Formats: sequence, structure tokens, C-alpha cells
Amino acid sequence: MAIVFLDLDGTMLDSGKPAENVIDALQKLKNNGHTPIIASGRIPRLLYGMDKLLGIDSYICANGNYINYLGRVVYEHYVPKETVERMIRICAKLQIDVTFEGVDFFTASSKHSELVDQFSQAFGIEIPIVDEHFSRTDEVLAFIVYDDRYVDQLREEFPELIFNQSSRFGFDVNIKGDLKAEGIRWLIKYLDYPEDDVYAIGDGYNDISMIRAVKHGIAMGNAFPEVKNVAKYVTRAVNEDGVPHALRHFGLITH
Repeated sequence: MAIVFLDLDGTMLDSGKPAENVIDALQKLKNNGHTPIIASGRIPRLLYGMDKLLGIDSYICANGNYINYLGRVVYEHYVPKETVERMIRICAKLQIDVTFEGVDFFTASSKHSELVDQFSQAFGIEIPIVDEHFSRTDEVLAFIVYDDRYVDQLREEFPELIFNQSSRFGFDVNIKGDLKAEGIRWLIKYLDYPEDDVYAIGDGYNDISMIRAVKHGIAMGNAFPEVKNVAKYVTRAVNEDGVPHALRHFGLITH
């Protein structure tokens, strides 16, 4: 039986809502004995029950840094406190808007521009509140940075982090590593799952590592060219039955 890791935005979700026929396809996948697992850059707070709506019991969030398997947290990897402190200090000095993402919080340091709100609107997620006195005691899973004028400078300041442009409004910032691929490898080892039966489907830059990491890496038709270049197979776009088409192509569902 197969295990299928699926990105959310641009893969299973179209403009923040389940793409047409994707829920039915996932149910057929499970009826055939296969296991779908969400692999998203979103933090748990920003799932908004999509896991339940899609009928998926497990998820990898924050680009591989937080894993909930069958209702139990089995893996957590947080940004070091010293890195969080430096991010707060440097972004304040440069007047860069940054959002702090934890398991259950989504907080902006400032809103010097409209990019913070525009980012949220693009992904259909909540607009973060501004907390100038963000608690340094909270465990941070990831950041969002909104000013591309300073991204190269921030990359130099934070060699321990990786910056991926997730939309024209902002960059996902995570602990440097193999992103979703690390979470997938960890879970596959935890489950002692055969690598030949592992699939991954995605569309964004943060999906490249997971598509490379599995035997059956699938890019959406709406994926960035760099994602398609590393995929074993390119399916249709999210609004053209991309996920169902891929599952049928590999014989995981039949119709």
C-alpha cells in the first residue's frame, strides 16, 4: 500500500478551498488502502480544519518541522531562541515586516507596508495581529518576511535559515535543511515504510526537496518550472483535477 504526501495550497487547495473532486479522490485513495498525508508550509493553526475536511488524519507542517501522526505529535523542530532574537532585532532596525509562526500563534512584528495583509489574502488565511512586544518565550516554527529588498542581506545575516519565495508578497523562512523532505524522511523511518511505495505531490519551491526525495515525485500542472524539472511526472493543474489525475495515472485510484 502507498503513502502519498500532498501539499495544500496550489495542490489540494485552489484559492484556499478544496479543489473540485479532490475530496472524493482522497476518499477513494483511502478506500483502496493507501494513506494520504498533508505536507504543508502552513503551521497547524493555519490548517483551519482542512485536514478533517479533506479526510486526512496526519500532517507535516511548517515545511517539515512539525509532524502530527494520527492525532499525536511525533516530531517538533523549533527555531533557536537566539535566532529569533536576532530576527526581531535586525528586522526592527531595517523596518522590515516579519511574521512569527508557532503551533498556535501567527503574529506580525509590524505593518510598514500592505504586504503582510496581501500575503494572507493571497493564501486565504487570517491577517495576523501586530504584536510589537512578541514574547521571546514562545516557540517559533518559522517566519514570513515581506520585503524582498533586504532578503539577500538577511540570507547573509542568517546562514542557519533558508528563504523561499512563496508568493509575490513574501518569503517563507525556515531552519536550513531539506525542508519537507526532512519531515518525510523522518516519518518514513518512524513508520518503517518501504521507499518504493512513497509518493509526493506539490507545486511550490518548498516542494522541490520532497519531490526529489521520493521515488514517485509529482509536480502539479500549475507548478513553478523548477518544480516540474525535478518531478518524475507532471499532472494537470489544480483547477483541472490535478490530484485525481495523478492518482489515477499511478493506479492508486481507478476512476
